[in-house]
Amino acid sequence: MIINHKRKFVFVCVPKTGSTTLSKHFIKIDNLPIERSWLKDKWHWPMFQIQKHYKLPLKDFYTFAYHRNPWDRMISSWIEFTNDHGHLITWSQALKDQYKTFEDFILNFRSSEWTNEIHFRPTCYYTHLDGKQMVNHIARYENWQSETKNILETIDLDINDMEGKRYRKTKRDSDYRKYYTNDKMIEAVENHFKIDIDTFGDKF
Repeated sequence: MIINHKRKFVFVCVPKTGSTTLSKHFIKIDNLPIERSWLKDKWHWPMFQIQKHYKLPLKDFYTFAYHRNPWDRMISSWIEFTNDHGHLITWSQALKDQYKTFEDFILNFRSSEWTNEIHFRPTCYYTHLDGKQMVNHIARYENWQSETKNILETIDLDINDMEGKRYRKTKRDSDYRKYYTNDKMIEAVENHFKIDIDTFGDKF
């Protein structure tokens, strides 16, 4: 998460939606004082938890997050969390050890403890409370460039000031559907992210 009291905004970091790129930009552009916990245990805090802890006057803040198609998000998560050194040394080595393939992971995910892991929670966990949206805007990841441009303009920033580099951009085939080799895999993701699919209208 990023809380900027100068520009009056809260960025809720949903995993695998470009949150690292944006957060680094927000920190750098305003030389933002950052609590160490923001970069660790609070990095993926949901909006309800941010509000409960910091007691922000939300009517005075612009709050936003990004949503990504869950089938796309899951393959991107699998590739990063089983290959990225930073994740492996902190939490995801057990995931890599437990599942040898993406198919194995997806088909057995719903019956595992990983369903409650912060990186695999639905977007609505971060943005809603009791079915009510808590953030002002939920951007679509597939429209990242145009959505980000509009968000930055709202908080008086220019997208042209961002570095061209996207941090942690997963190296993979651009068509996520190629990684789903049977209907059971598709259905497994649909079942876990049903609340997101119902809310945002995602399709495989």
